[in-house]
Amino acid sequence: MRKRLFILLSLFALVMAACSTSPESAPDTASPQGEAPPEVLLSYELADGASYVYDVTLDQTIQLSAEGNGAALDEEDIPESADINVAGTGQFTFDVADGPDEGTYEVTITGELTDLKVTGTVDGEPVSEDDIPDFAAVEPISTTVVVDDKGNIIPADPSVEEPFGDLFGGLEGLGGMGSGSVPGAELGQFFGPPFGDEAVTVGDTWSAIVEVPGFGSEPITTTVESEVTGTDTVGGVEVLVIDTSTVVSAFEVDLADFFIGLFTGFLPDDATAEEQAQIDELVENLRFVISSDETTSTSKTLFDPESGRTQTHEVSSLANLGFDLNFPDEETGELSSFVMDMSIDQSVSYELATDEPA
Repeated sequence: MRKRLFILLSLFALVMAACSTSPESAPDTASPQGEAPPEVLLSYELADGASYVYDVTLDQTIQLSAEGNGAALDEEDIPESADINVAGTGQFTFDVADGPDEGTYEVTITGELTDLKVTGTVDGEPVSEDDIPDFAAVEPISTTVVVDDKGNIIPADPSVEEPFGDLFGGLEGLGGMGSGSVPGAELGQFFGPPFGDEAVTVGDTWSAIVEVPGFGSEPITTTVESEVTGTDTVGGVEVLVIDTSTVVSAFEVDLADFFIGLFTGFLPDDATAEEQAQIDELVENLRFVISSDETTSTSKTLFDPESGRTQTHEVSSLANLGFDLNFPDEETGELSSFVMDMSIDQSVSYELATDEPA
């Protein structure tokens, strides 16, 4: 299960911290005549066979503190404390194909960050610039999302047979904390915010509230608010400046019941009193809790409504995560406690590298 702990945290933290905003503001200027441009219905130019290439820049700071026995999850290398920065650049390709339903598109995102540099300390010792710790590793991106031409993500149908398959078996391709999973801040996201159904011009706003089932009784709520704050010029073409703020509700996920069902399912009908006592102790003391504070992310997008293309998209987010477990050691079977707090402060920028889609 090596690296699964951090991959799991990454998944929850970097589908929550950053559905959205931008480190630097683009100028909020009006059109040359001093008047707002005409209203336009925004949509992305997506068609089967189209391909877009974006230059991507990552700047990420990870701070963590941990205590207890990380070896319970085969994570012996978890430090007691860390404060590091990881920065890098690369190119991501977005290949478009027709989606499973009419009006939807599959966008396959591939790419890799290169020239990664790390600075900071782990357990009080300076890290080597060329030796990125496992918990901060940024793996190559290879993922597919289904969207409509408004940029709305169409969720996949949940797996009935393997409801937790994506948590453990399906995360290896996401890489370490750098690939994240809070909507919008993670690497491998769609290259812009979702649009509304009404035509807009400078000063217009739109919003959406999305609820997805949590692992407990409460759903996870994401509120997305966007505004056209001005215009700018890129390559001689007037583009709209769109500011987006995304707030993901705080959540706490306790997977103890899932694991208890898993463990008790293997208990034979003729279990001995000793075996039953071990299971009873496990049921009473097992803990597997992942939590996240309310997360806000912001983004700034320069969008060309004529071509339906995002020219630049910049996202900033801050996620605060907690991990608290009392879980059987894989070798001894004895319960081992482990507690970790982590914050991930991240900015990612996308800049269109091709003038026309392939």
